[in-house]
Amino acid sequence: MVLSSSPKSVSFLGCNGVGDFITRRHNRKSSTSSHAKEFGPITLAELIDALPPILRQQKIDGRKSLQERIRQDESRGTEDDPIQVLFGRLDLSLGEWRKYAIFDNMKNYTRNLIATDDVTFTLLLLCWNTGKESPIHDHPSDGCWLRVCEGEIRETRYAIDVETDSMTITSDEVFGYDAPAFIKDSMGYHKVGNPSKSTSAVTLHLYCPPFSQCKIWLDSTHASKPSNACMCNYSEYGVVKHTCDMMSKDH
Repeated sequence: MVLSSSPKSVSFLGCNGVGDFITRRHNRKSSTSSHAKEFGPITLAELIDALPPILRQQKIDGRKSLQERIRQDESRGTEDDPIQVLFGRLDLSLGEWRKYAIFDNMKNYTRNLIATDDVTFTLLLLCWNTGKESPIHDHPSDGCWLRVCEGEIRETRYAIDVETDSMTITSDEVFGYDAPAFIKDSMGYHKVGNPSKSTSAVTLHLYCPPFSQCKIWLDSTHASKPSNACMCNYSEYGVVKHTCDMMSKDH
């Protein structure tokens, strides 16, 4: 699985590229603990069981009313978002995620599939080697909900400057254990990485609905020339895959 620098090449999200880290740390309090205290903690299995009916009902309600669709979109990633609240109730201290935490020292990070129904959600565990990061990428879905299971994660967000055809940094934050984050394309694009040179990191990612491709930018000075990356899981349900047959299409 190799990321190609060419927009017309086969490329896979999750394997290559190292950046220089100039980290600005921000104090962001986690809302996950309050969710668990207010509504009660849940297990990984309970999260997986609860997600599809909530997401299906949201789609039904959204089809009935434009106002409801707008309300849902504006609330995603906030305290009024039922998915954010549910995701925040997951008790990371139980360590259920550890059986899916499979690293490969030859890769920047690994994408490990925990669960998906191929319709409403995909739940992944990403394992980050020291000093490694993803490329800048988008999210062709309703958004990405993230929690830090172990270590620290640096998230750098970007906006496209049409006049200069470049991507400019809009925020640069480091998240510690149990910290939540959320992003959707209307908020910008981002890259995620492990800023530590000595400690690995693990993050839990929820994508709703699932997607098989996304755009990546390997050169932030050419915003109009992204590559098309196909999702390739390193492991699925705790079992390492031996092949990856995902192909990319040209933009």
